[in-house]
Amino acid sequence: MKIKTLTNKSRLSLLALFTAFGLGACVSTGEVSHPVNNPPNNQAGSIPTLPTLPPVTSTPTNTPPSNVVTAPQANGEIAFARMGFGDLPNWSDTDLEAARQAFRNSCAVLVKRNDAYYLGEKIAYAGKVADWKPVCSLANNPDVSTRAFFENNFTPWRLSAKNGGRGKLTSYFEPILHASLNQTSVYNEPLYGKPSDLITINLSDFDPSLAGKKIVGRINGNNFIPYRARGEINSSNAPIIAWTKMGEALSLQIQGSGRLLLDNGQQLRAAFVATNGQPFGSVARELIKRGELPASQASADNITKWFEKAAPNDARSVMNANPRTTFFELQAIKNPADGPKGSQGVPLVAGGSLAIDPSIHAYGVPIFIFANASALGNSIENSLTRLVITQDSGGAIKGPIRGDLYYGTGDEAGFAAGRINHEADWWVLLPNTLDPTKK
Repeated sequence: MKIKTLTNKSRLSLLALFTAFGLGACVSTGEVSHPVNNPPNNQAGSIPTLPTLPPVTSTPTNTPPSNVVTAPQANGEIAFARMGFGDLPNWSDTDLEAARQAFRNSCAVLVKRNDAYYLGEKIAYAGKVADWKPVCSLANNPDVSTRAFFENNFTPWRLSAKNGGRGKLTSYFEPILHASLNQTSVYNEPLYGKPSDLITINLSDFDPSLAGKKIVGRINGNNFIPYRARGEINSSNAPIIAWTKMGEALSLQIQGSGRLLLDNGQQLRAAFVATNGQPFGSVARELIKRGELPASQASADNITKWFEKAAPNDARSVMNANPRTTFFELQAIKNPADGPKGSQGVPLVAGGSLAIDPSIHAYGVPIFIFANASALGNSIENSLTRLVITQDSGGAIKGPIRGDLYYGTGDEAGFAAGRINHEADWWVLLPNTLDPTKK
């Protein structure tokens, strides 16, 4: 399927949707590489997006099973209950191919690690690297069907949070934006690379109980202070890597990664490298607060019109009301079907990759999700089931049953992603040799 580039209207529709809910971006990391020519006809190539989902034929109860045992975690507790694949709603009709490809991607990183390391820092339930290498060795076997691979080598464990209640599933995507490597009258909003004075500190280096926690800042004299807010960042303290429009730059920062379509037809990926560590603020809410748009009229079209007509100083002021900004690096797109690299360092797979809270979950773990949004009239699917692999993280993705599904690249993936805001139940699939209830 060919993916269209986003129109101004569709981009701002997605932007309004994300800002209205106050959702943060998921982030991707990767290595710098040199530009290459884009696929013919200025298209992104054949990029998979989440397939049509069959109706869910069974619904799990919200009451946790009685055979629940608690396992210690770095930040809170998770309860597990052993299940069978027959207990998973709609398992037999769920598409598993994207998950298997995503799992292969994770295994490519995992098999290079020392057997004695835990899969995730302080994540006891996921076991050690040695527990996963045998299943990784089978993941590439073409003689084993995908369904048989998971059913024969994994055990589902119903996951519930200590504080009760269901989880939440949202979704994100990789936008395609028009941009230029040089400033023009049309493309005059800079995209910044990582400043040389920005420092990210892993707090677990100082206190193991803070695994997964980071702070961002800079050195000022003898002090470590918070990094500059958006309005303080300019070409004197951060390198400019490309130029785009103001609304598109903000959308890219919210998503955390995107493809840039240049005037000469070349495509590059603007890949996440860091944020300034400041809190995320909603542009839609700022416009309402300032009286520029009433809440009842803060639609995507009206936000688009406001930015088009606003005086430059007013538009800049609204942008700066969101102090958080994201820094990028330009990368070649070697395989158009690959998504951006997630926090695990592997390419994301449409419909098969999930962003999670890395202080609670390890990367590379299969999770079966039953998500329901019967109360949301704007959902693309009232109920859906997916098998996904934990491969990414995000500023707003916090908690034991909180996930962000990567939906793919381009306009259609973006609209679909923006309409996922579901309650969710999780089942973690662990190798048969692992028991998360044993200390």
